[in-house]
Amino acid sequence: MNGKQLAPRRRSSPLLRQVAWASIPIWSIGFLSFVPFLGFAVINRRRRDWVVFGVYLAATIAMIVSLGAVNSSSGAGAAVGGFIVALAGCAAVHTAVLFRPGREQAAVPAGAPTGAAAGALAEPASLEQANREAVARAKSRLERRKEARRMVAAQPDLARDLKIGRPDLPRDYDDGGLVDVNHVPGAVLSAQLGLAPAEVTDVLTARERLGRFTSADELCAYTQLSPDRVDELRELMIFT
Repeated sequence: MNGKQLAPRRRSSPLLRQVAWASIPIWSIGFLSFVPFLGFAVINRRRRDWVVFGVYLAATIAMIVSLGAVNSSSGAGAAVGGFIVALAGCAAVHTAVLFRPGREQAAVPAGAPTGAAAGALAEPASLEQANREAVARAKSRLERRKEARRMVAAQPDLARDLKIGRPDLPRDYDDGGLVDVNHVPGAVLSAQLGLAPAEVTDVLTARERLGRFTSADELCAYTQLSPDRVDELRELMIFT
């Protein structure tokens, strides 16, 4: 580890994670209201989450355009100020709901029963079926990651064209959730790998200093991430 003392393993609290995301629209005065929804959409990869992100992005752009178009001393300026407060407040509350501790960030099938009807169907057989389906999905993602890794090693040009490890870019290929640590922005390190803000800063600083990491072991050597922490994430990371 090049003689560098590593910090003890740290786990980010779900509550702190919720507060950190929900605070973004507030301290940015609405200018970054769309950022939490981008992170949520990247995590879940659902069409409706991308639509929500698009709505907040459009609202943020409209706010910026309005600021440049109105006179602050006019009634329109007061209206824009109210819009900024409403956007920031709404985005903060919405974010707090999305990232609340214990929330299952998984898609609910259309037409699925809810409330009392859902409770009546929660029988052992249904739970067993749900468990089998969850295991099948996990195995499928594992196999997709293995195939994508083989492609990165054997056909790097094709892997780049398919944008393997780049969930921040538009793409059609499903790589099972791989993250190219050398190229993704900090938001993806947080959303996909679950790194705390301090850990993201640490990784980005080391990456800028080195130019690129060659392996998970080098990531461990040049950052404060402990060996156990890196081992938890090793299956999800690639270094191109």
